[in-house]
Amino acid sequence: MKISIFSDCHCGFAYGSERGEDSFLGLEEAIEKSLDSDLILMAGDIFDTRVPRPEVFSRAARILSKAQHVPSRTSFSEIKNKEKHEISPLALRGIPIVAIHGTHERRSKHLVNPIQALEHAGLLIHLNCSTAVFEVDGKKVAIHGMSGVPDRYAGSVLREWNPQPIPDALNILMFHQSIEPYIYSPLEPPTIKLQDLPNGFDLYILGHIHWSEIKDLNSGKFLLTGSTTYTSLHKTESLQPKYVYQYNGEIKKIPLESQRKIFWNEFEYTSNIANDVESMLGSIPQMQNKPIAVLKIKGTLPKDSAPIDFNEIERKYSDRAIIKIDRKLKSESLKEQVELVKLIREQKLSPEEHGIRILEDNLKQLNCDINIQDIFDLLVEGDSEDIFNLLVKKNE
Repeated sequence: MKISIFSDCHCGFAYGSERGEDSFLGLEEAIEKSLDSDLILMAGDIFDTRVPRPEVFSRAARILSKAQHVPSRTSFSEIKNKEKHEISPLALRGIPIVAIHGTHERRSKHLVNPIQALEHAGLLIHLNCSTAVFEVDGKKVAIHGMSGVPDRYAGSVLREWNPQPIPDALNILMFHQSIEPYIYSPLEPPTIKLQDLPNGFDLYILGHIHWSEIKDLNSGKFLLTGSTTYTSLHKTESLQPKYVYQYNGEIKKIPLESQRKIFWNEFEYTSNIANDVESMLGSIPQMQNKPIAVLKIKGTLPKDSAPIDFNEIERKYSDRAIIKIDRKLKSESLKEQVELVKLIREQKLSPEEHGIRILEDNLKQLNCDINIQDIFDLLVEGDSEDIFNLLVKKNE
């Protein structure tokens, strides 16, 4: 028995941009490399949005339909916690695809999400706290799937569902959640820990997180699938290839070759930062599939330094790479403003004194020696035209 596994294709990500084809290429290569399998499992976020464009939906559907044109020895046995009539006979042609929906596809209960729409079209079987059982040459495999729910509810949903392994079967448990220690966002802490997952399963599959890992868990293996395309470009994810996995008792990683190469670099801000950035970008080799360059710039921006036009640098090297420059710079001017706020608190300056202080600091930076009080009085009175005339006259 050979089972293919992948997740987080995010079809439609960056649609219409230079990276608009990447998600479809990732899905197509994953499906192509799964056509020698008995079963295909997708652990959520096939799409990037809850309501994909018709163009995005139709392209993903066409790619998934390739699995239906391949002869398969897999037969459907039973479904638990879901009505059998909900499964279209079309979904059982060729290699069956079993999927859960993810956080990007989750909609209200009374609304159809895009994974359910794919099920209605006969392209896959959708699981949500339910179990699908198949047979391959007389051997049973049970796929237990819990689709994505808000993390604050995940623990209670899992306890209420309480999935149990099917006797004498290969049992696979599939999630799309933050599960400690695999956390997507600290803003909504997980309510499931890895040790909370029930015993007795041969393989535990987790989507949602875009980097990958394989480890032992309970009686079986744990697979963090990662994604099939780059989206958020976190460092850990950027340093790993993208994979489709094949499972037949052991997990085999098959790299996806369609995805762009990532060049990652971090810089401390110095007076030579523009040259450092250009040197790094200039060293990127020319590639047929343009790579992505991710640059993180940290440090403190000197008060009197002229701002660097990173946009111009991006344009200069745009033929070599898709460039993302993340600037997390602290400003000495901002530091002075923070100190001013502290001074206001300590000295209890009046709003007028506060305003004059800020205006004075700004005019000093412009080397302007106009009487501060005159400007401030005009601002208070709302005489913007008089202020303009005063400034123009002074400049002349």
